[in-house]
Amino acid sequence: MNNLLGKKIVNDGHKRSGKKNLYIREHSNPLYLILLFLIMLIKFTGCEAPDRFYRPDMPEKLCCIGIIDADNTVHDSLLAFSYGLNSNLRNISFEKSYQSEYTSEITDSLRGFSFSISTPEDEEIISYGSDSVIKELRNFKIPDGVEFHSGDIYYLKAIEDNTPEITAKIFLPEAPPMPELISYSIERTTLSEPQPCTGITDVLTAVLNISFTNQGRNNYYAILLLGQGESWSSSYWSQFSFLDFTVKESNTQAFFSMMHGLEMDQYICNEHTTPRISLKEFPVYACFIESCRISGDKCNITLSTRFSDEKCVYFLIKSFRIVLLSISEELYNFQKSLYTYDRVSDNPFSEPVYLNGNIQGGNGVFAICRSKELVVDINMEDYFFKNLNDTWHIH
Repeated sequence: MNNLLGKKIVNDGHKRSGKKNLYIREHSNPLYLILLFLIMLIKFTGCEAPDRFYRPDMPEKLCCIGIIDADNTVHDSLLAFSYGLNSNLRNISFEKSYQSEYTSEITDSLRGFSFSISTPEDEEIISYGSDSVIKELRNFKIPDGVEFHSGDIYYLKAIEDNTPEITAKIFLPEAPPMPELISYSIERTTLSEPQPCTGITDVLTAVLNISFTNQGRNNYYAILLLGQGESWSSSYWSQFSFLDFTVKESNTQAFFSMMHGLEMDQYICNEHTTPRISLKEFPVYACFIESCRISGDKCNITLSTRFSDEKCVYFLIKSFRIVLLSISEELYNFQKSLYTYDRVSDNPFSEPVYLNGNIQGGNGVFAICRSKELVVDINMEDYFFKNLNDTWHIH
């Protein structure tokens, strides 16, 4: 199991081993007698009873997570200069896989590690090598000057002394269509009881109705939502941050999955002693869409995000930034397998979930995307100083 993919996922699709007690009650039903007979038969034949499951030892492999935005849209939104938001979609990470039962493997190191990204003509556009022993290579930033072009093919290769070489091949899709704003509204909600740390009773929710042209079959998209606003803390004025959001309405099917390489700040309330609030980094979730599931020539989707509450860093929003990414099929399938695992991981009767990555000889995914951004400016001062009803609509 590897840390880059989350500590819950097992490479062979099975859950971690653990003892499960089996209880048989006396019963006249023949099914209980048959079950009892089988258990006794296994016991006396010297085999391990099936109430314990052992995953066979698996060889170590290299794991890679690399999601690169060729247009660097998130960085160009000045996120890189905001407090606590050094993450962007220009990073690539490597480490060894390990099995959670053997905790000593967590400290395994990369020895003689190197990786490269190249073109079909063997032109290396990125090359990295380390003569020293490193535990892992986290969030190696692809330089802003490195360009990737739609329609081109790119190859990833990485090697380390004690694991097999890993490779990946990726085709860079065309740029996505420009998202368009149909309308937005700001809704005020009164909570049933005050929030414990802040005493907040009124929260605001932004509802953003957007659309974009469906470019045809075999296209895949991801949506990220960012905001620029004023924080509860005087230390972080007018900062940028990713935002949690949901899909309120849509003419397509969609799912949410964690986008590796991105983090956002949120407040948490510690109620164990004296209630107090503090900042903590959380993963960012993106909305993923497959073009063949869009009904019609345009994707119409309504996003909803709550702010000025106890979690969000903002009490005042100045603008929303909706980033639409055109992603590869390999990245879409990888994210969908993570989404599926999250949904079934607590169900002991679910089928094993296998990661649909494109890393040959190892685990993970390597993908290059294109992106465009829609900026929605908000005049929140007007909202606060007008005598409004529950909702303020802008068309």
